[in-house]
Amino acid sequence: MENEGHSRAMALALSFMALIWISPFAWLILNAFDPAATGRLAVPQGVTLGNFAQAMSGNTGRQFLNSIYIAAGTATLTVIVGIAAAYPLSRLKIPGRNAFLWALVIMRMLPSIGVLVPMYFVSQSMGLLNNYGVVLALTILNLPFTLLLLKNFFDTVPVEMEEAAYVEGASLWHIVTRIVLPLSRAGIAVVWFFTFTGAWNEFLLPLIFSRTEQGFPMSVGLYAAFGQNGAIQYGFLAAYSIIYAAPAVGVYFLLRRNMNTGFAGVGVKG
Repeated sequence: MENEGHSRAMALALSFMALIWISPFAWLILNAFDPAATGRLAVPQGVTLGNFAQAMSGNTGRQFLNSIYIAAGTATLTVIVGIAAAYPLSRLKIPGRNAFLWALVIMRMLPSIGVLVPMYFVSQSMGLLNNYGVVLALTILNLPFTLLLLKNFFDTVPVEMEEAAYVEGASLWHIVTRIVLPLSRAGIAVVWFFTFTGAWNEFLLPLIFSRTEQGFPMSVGLYAAFGQNGAIQYGFLAAYSIIYAAPAVGVYFLLRRNMNTGFAGVGVKG
């Protein structure tokens, strides 16, 4: 009886937690398809796609492309630069390597807002107060995490495989592209995914760097959508939120197979 009561209590607790977790998603879906959405969590009297049509009108298409450019550009550039820097850190006995790696850990702990002002003025002096500047700034901010994670994945690739390929006449380029990177694709997928989602959800940098509405990504567009036309349009906001969240979810499912073995601990190795 005691075990049965404990099981029931656990089931009730889990059901309550599931309800809390599901409620926001249920609110989004119900209000997005409700032609007379009022912001309440209730079954709509009718179903419409008008909220989605309204959400995709105006500058939304442009904002969607801006978000794709910022997120995909930041993730790709971060991975390319990270690979070029992490592989030497993994294979070469560079003096002061451990101190440099610990410095990366400390840099990762610093809030990005702490370097926002100098990055803004540098970008302004270089004429990069646009999406190019956002991509470069986010790449710089993501590099510490990228270097730490990729170095650890490169450390797991047996050096003997590279040495055997070198004896057979393979160049460094072929060793990296045909041995190291394929064996590290899980780590690369993890880095690309987290960098993509982080850049996709970034709000402050695009708001400050992209000075015009045409340059805003969807994260800023969602904020600007509140109070449009003098009132909060719950159906429009719910549909906009679903459209905004869809690419990040889609990217996860595309990379899921490669990411299954990619969640490794980020430590500092000598």
